[in-house]
This record gives sequence, C-alpha cells and structure tokens, in this order.
Amino acid sequence: MIFNKFEFTPTQWATLRKLIETTTTTPDGTKVQSWVDCAVVELGFIVITPAVMDGMEVVTPAVLSKKWAVDILFYTEVPTEFAKHTVWPELVVHTFQGCESMYMENFYTKFPDKRPTINETLK
Repeated sequence: MIFNKFEFTPTQWATLRKLIETTTTTPDGTKVQSWVDCAVVELGFIVITPAVMDGMEVVTPAVLSKKWAVDILFYTEVPTEFAKHTVWPELVVHTFQGCESMYMENFYTKFPDKRPTINETLK
C-alpha cells in the first residue's frame, strides 16, 4: 500500500478521478460510486491562513488554497498520472487509521533532514 497526499486544480481532479472511480448498481437499481484499488478522502480547499476573529465576528476571512487536497491510499502502485500532483505537507490534517507511520516514513525518505533525532523525540 502507498499513502500519498495530492493537490489538484478542480479541473485536474475531475479528470484524474475518472481513472480510479467506478460506479456499480445494487440489485435494487441504486447506483453506488466507489474507488478502484484505492481508498480516497477528499479534504477540499485547505486553510492556508486561518480567519482572524473578534468573538463571533470575522475580522479577516480565512485564506484557502486554490488547489483541491485529496488523500489516497493506493493498494498497489500510484498511477503515473497522479505522481506529479503529490505534495508533502509537514502538518498532516488527515491520515488513514493505522497508516500514519507509512506517510511519515515516506516523508522522511523524501526529506531526511526533517527526521527528528532520538534526543528530540525524548524531549
């Protein structure tokens, strides 16, 4: 399994999702959307800068990313069309339960200088 985080323009995601999306029909005729060889969580437009509030009043609205964030747990290889959209955020807002270490190991392989030392871990 490979757990990656991706960012797409809405148009890119609308196109690429068709490569991993399928629709089946239940015996009662209901159409059900599912994913082929992967699990998908669409996070949407991630907050880049939080809103500034004064009580319940918004002083400055939040700034959102212009890209659509999607977490995908591929059961086999990552399709080549997706690879160039991979992102490596340090702040992880979502993970697939039990796959946290999978993402972090890939992150530290990509960015070995960011791996905490044993002394930093013990603090």
